[in-house]
Amino acid sequence: MSTASKVTLGASIAFAVGAFVFINYSQQTERAALRQGPIKDAERIQAKREKSKKQKANEAEHKEQIELKAKYLEIQPLNSEIIRGTDESSK
Repeated sequence: MSTASKVTLGASIAFAVGAFVFINYSQQTERAALRQGPIKDAERIQAKREKSKKQKANEAEHKEQIELKAKYLEIQPLNSEIIRGTDESSK
């Protein structure tokens, strides 16, 4: 065999082995990524179901405002009467 044919054979074998290794590595990483998909989806759905701290704080504040409104309505009920600064009976 000539030197050129030996170099060509060696280069083609190296290329074939390199391609084989690269393809197998790519497939393994893609499979790992696909396995993580459902896991990440489940985590995202669980996080969505749980209320965030801000939502909990907003609900607590809303309940507090409703209680205050009820308390103030007991003290001074709302009606459609308009209170003016002048006495209407003197007119």
